[in-house]
Amino acid sequence: MQYKDRPLCTECKTKPKAYAYKRYGRVYWRSRCDTCIRKRAGKRVGGVTALQRSGYKKHRKCELCGFKAQDKAQLDVLFVDGDMRNTVSTNLKTVCANCQRLGSTRRLGWRVGHLVADD
Repeated sequence: MQYKDRPLCTECKTKPKAYAYKRYGRVYWRSRCDTCIRKRAGKRVGGVTALQRSGYKKHRKCELCGFKAQDKAQLDVLFVDGDMRNTVSTNLKTVCANCQRLGSTRRLGWRVGHLVADD
């Protein structure tokens, strides 16, 4: 079943219903969309992340290896102290995807605590 073929939410009547489960090749849908389900449960819908609110902009190159990215998707934001809620600019570093992955998987001599925040 394609996205366009999904039945509409019974509450807002604009968004498709949320997926419930599939049994014996048949798809079963919930009665409401994900947004209406979250609203009724009193949960927040959408919004802006703490990182976006901080106004931090990624640098054009990796602060660990100096890699110059051709596209911003090649760079990630690293939280120096590991706390994703701490969005002080001295706690945020721009690193390339390679350094981010290698640092966590191969343990190349640096960890979250090894980087020193700017003063």
